Amino acid sequence: MDIFEEIVAVKNAGTPAALATVIESLGSAPGKSCARMLIKADGSTVGTIGGGAIEKKITDEAMILMHGSESKLLRYNLEELGMSCGGAMSVFLEPLKIAPDLIIFGAGHISTELSKIAKMLGFTTTVVDNRPEFANKERLPWADRIIANDYHKALQELIFSDTTYLVILTHRHAHDFEILEYCVKQSFLYLGMIGSRKKVAKAFQQLREKDIDEETFKRIHAPIGIDIGAETPEEIAVAIAAELVAVRSGTEIDSLRSTMKDQ
Repeated sequence: MDIFEEIVAVKNAGTPAALATVIESLGSAPGKSCARMLIKADGSTVGTIGGGAIEKKITDEAMILMHGSESKLLRYNLEELGMSCGGAMSVFLEPLKIAPDLIIFGAGHISTELSKIAKMLGFTTTVVDNRPEFANKERLPWADRIIANDYHKALQELIFSDTTYLVILTHRHAHDFEILEYCVKQSFLYLGMIGSRKKVAKAFQQLREKDIDEETFKRIHAPIGIDIGAETPEEIAVAIAAELVAVRSGTEIDSLRSTMKDQ
């Protein structure tokens, strides 16, 4: 398997990695221009940019950088690294972007449309619903994973991280609150719940009664979605997807928060 096949395999597996590319090689530097090396999350590498101390230095940098989003241009005098060959190298180090995980609770009409759009936007999508007649591959062929189980059991199957997007769109307010109460205690990047302002206020009050920290409420996007005057399931899905993209790109969205009503 060559380095490009390895890059595809790493991205498909959803594991962090970084790619180092030599963009300038001066003097007797061992790494030639356009040489590439893939650094994986376990510290192993594929390909080479010249071996020795330069690869160790780049690997150390990559282990930190791969968990962020910023690329780096690194320049080294090889004699200063203890490499007798001398010369100098410039290496471009970039994290490999992994498809973010989106978990959608509820498999109704809005969820169906949102999972379709999210897939086109590059999210790895999981749909959860306690109704097998809704949560199935026939209705959701584009979903990467479908869980048809009681919500309290399904929640135990899920893996949460600080890059996870969570969207709550179930068919009952009681389910929405059960999921919200569980999710606010997990790691996540985005957490949104559909509903009117009255419903959201009630849910927040219930959370306060369970001693949820006030800072947590600032991280909940509810009512969910950017306000584009959406009415149909398709339009509401677009409004939610727009908010997901805004969060992913780091765009300020407080002024765009939705005033959508219960669906």
